[in-house]
Amino acid sequence: MNFKSIIGLPILCFMLGHSASSQTLEGKVIATNGAEPLVGATVRQLGSIKGTVTDVAGNFTLTVDRLPVDLVISFVSFQPDTITVTNNSFLNLSLKEAVEIIGEVVIQSNSTFFDPLQPILSEVLTEKELEKAACCNLSESFETNASIDVSFTDAVSGGKIIKVLGLDGKYVQINRENLPNIRGLISRYGLGFIPGTWLQSIDVGKGIGSVVSGYESMTGQINLEIKKPISNEAIYFNAYANSFGRTELNFNRAFKIGEKWSTAFLLHADYLSSTIDRNEDGFQDLPKTRQLNFLNRYAYNGDRVISQLGIHLMIDEKAGGQNGFGFGDDLLTANAYGFRNDTKRAELFGKIFLTFPDKPYKGLGLVYSLVTQEVAGGFGRNIYRGEEQSIYGNFIYSNIISTSFHQYKLGTSLLVDDFDEVYKDSVFQRKEVVPGAFFEYSYLGASDLSFVVGGRVDEHNLYGTFFSPRLHAKYDFHKDLTFRAAAGRGYRVPNAIIESYQALISSRELVVEEAPLPEVSWNAGGSVLFNIKGKDGYQVVADYFYTTFENQLIFDRDRSSNQLAIYNLEGRSYANSFQIEVSKRFSEAFNVKGAFKYYDVKRTINGRLRDAPFISKNRLFLNASYATRFEKWKIDGTIQWFSKKRIPDTQDNIEQFRRPGFSDPYTLVNFQISRGFRKGSVYVGSENLFDFRQDNPIVDAENPFGNNFDSGLVWGPVAGRVIYVGFRYKIKAKHE
Repeated sequence: MNFKSIIGLPILCFMLGHSASSQTLEGKVIATNGAEPLVGATVRQLGSIKGTVTDVAGNFTLTVDRLPVDLVISFVSFQPDTITVTNNSFLNLSLKEAVEIIGEVVIQSNSTFFDPLQPILSEVLTEKELEKAACCNLSESFETNASIDVSFTDAVSGGKIIKVLGLDGKYVQINRENLPNIRGLISRYGLGFIPGTWLQSIDVGKGIGSVVSGYESMTGQINLEIKKPISNEAIYFNAYANSFGRTELNFNRAFKIGEKWSTAFLLHADYLSSTIDRNEDGFQDLPKTRQLNFLNRYAYNGDRVISQLGIHLMIDEKAGGQNGFGFGDDLLTANAYGFRNDTKRAELFGKIFLTFPDKPYKGLGLVYSLVTQEVAGGFGRNIYRGEEQSIYGNFIYSNIISTSFHQYKLGTSLLVDDFDEVYKDSVFQRKEVVPGAFFEYSYLGASDLSFVVGGRVDEHNLYGTFFSPRLHAKYDFHKDLTFRAAAGRGYRVPNAIIESYQALISSRELVVEEAPLPEVSWNAGGSVLFNIKGKDGYQVVADYFYTTFENQLIFDRDRSSNQLAIYNLEGRSYANSFQIEVSKRFSEAFNVKGAFKYYDVKRTINGRLRDAPFISKNRLFLNASYATRFEKWKIDGTIQWFSKKRIPDTQDNIEQFRRPGFSDPYTLVNFQISRGFRKGSVYVGSENLFDFRQDNPIVDAENPFGNNFDSGLVWGPVAGRVIYVGFRYKIKAKHE
């Protein structure tokens, strides 16, 4: 089937999808434990691919073949349900949360699943999946997921980045409940600013994202769902400690404060003061860390208006470098080589939706955030200070064209970013004002085909017009065989200093050869998902994506070992990504999934097209989980194998400071066992169980102020094995 025939199919399918016996159903889906509407819940006809999703008020409209009919209702972190409908009166439906305690019996849904109705390839990680690991923060939430790679940036700062489709996580749009979150000055350390205990679920979309969320999605879209004010947990407490001396405390409290109002308080604190130097090179393997993180929000669920208002406050301090350097030391006066990174962040955010009870398919909404954040610190004798103020608003109107088969969203957005940075004696300032408009049409008809086509135009005050066309399509050859395809363009404005931190913690001189221009990419790809022998058999998901850059900011460490050159792309830059994942549910107690990934990532560096550094071309992944009856005991294990990675050229160093052109392959093993109780669980586990560590990760560690020092040639773990223990305590909410 060629592309033109696919695009032409909706008209034919729409004509064939109606018959004299078809019926249109309307209804609303809410949470059982309260009046909270479930926005984006899936409602579909059993035995068919006909389905829809609920709007901002939890309402839906669905045309079915005939009555009576069986409907399947599902939502992230809630137990799916099937009901029989005999007439077309308005339906009031409710779902229970995925974790429901009945005496000593714990009922739980699948920990991960691919959204069956979305044209975008989207995998949902529920809270159950996140509890398979320590999950102290977002960077540690992907250990049991094959699609996301997590790695350290260097051997001093402790910073972690993710990679998706073989490319840096800065090309992934990371939102918190559809609001931009990890970007700007916290793009390098922001993964550590989202506590895992705050997360209800994570939605991982591969490939180009929706135009509704903005222009910055280039290789994927990650949306974080935070635990709600109306929750099945009235109180949640978690304590954690590991063998390095890191401790964490988490406390969540949710309750109603009136008939229509509810609130939630989320508090997180972590602390690490130990000096960890297992390879005895004189440098701390991990920086000392202390963080306080607080979020409070209020929710209002009225008859016509649904709104939320929240505040997020955070202070995070890191102090590392040579042994003995700590929180109270000054970079300019200390005898030791130090690293500091202190971040303060304050955010006011909210959303407000206007519903139309007589037209449940119609909605009007506004999401917004105001952020101010400061980053202060540096490394060695190099001082860095950055301030950012950001304003974001997104106004969305949704409706249908004639029937619910044809849905659309349109709206306008505004993004304002004001940056003020100082690095050494150089000042970097810019103010971005970007108004935008978008339109997105969705065909969700009675045929096997559904697609979403959209475009947005953003007018950047510094860089002109950004035009972002995007297309997503899904075709169901069979109820157990689905094909998806996507294509589109994305943009982002880089932050050169913050994004080069991992290379600058060295003796390299920063050389910015030209003013950075916006990065522009095209992404196209597709996936096939099929089930063998039904839901209790094997599920196979294979996907391929190709990303090519019209412009990319190049951080060149190959030209010279004493220099970091930054310039705009001159030549080609692309990434090929292939992944196949197979999962099998052998029983209610035993689940296994394995994956293979292949990356071919090349870019023009110093006039030469070559492999991008620090990327394994091949990766193997295996995860297994086992639970006894009622999940009293649970065991989870993950094995990951990484092939060799290219290391930036160091041949101009003297011989003793040269590094091989490629790393060694290596394997990581993570393990956790937990004991469940009626009101919580106790867990113990290990990351990097067999203690693999990169030998001599720092070049010339004995002379950090010399000409050969480099902490950025890190391709594997630095600190090695960590053993941890913790417990979770939960009190179920009592709703009227």
